[in-house]
Amino acid sequence: MAKISDMDVQEIRQFLEDGLNQAQRADKRQKMRMRRKVRDEVFNLLTWEKPTPTGIMNRWEERLQDVLKVMPYGFKEELYKILVAKMQHPLKMATPK
Repeated sequence: MAKISDMDVQEIRQFLEDGLNQAQRADKRQKMRMRRKVRDEVFNLLTWEKPTPTGIMNRWEERLQDVLKVMPYGFKEELYKILVAKMQHPLKMATPK
């Protein structure tokens, strides 16, 4: 797996924040705290040498447990699909001829 680019990190962060905007089980103050945690964890991805979608999700399930709990139904699965797509994209472009 390849490293995640800055643009991919921004898209993942935006996806998570959009999910928080849709969450109805948290008030404004809770959402502000959750956004900070999300930003910290997402930008931490830039420091990972060889991240995997499963490794990322395992870490986030542990550290962002309260955030994922308030997200809409099916959000976690959609997030995993996005991570897989983002991380396989460079490999598809580098296929031998």
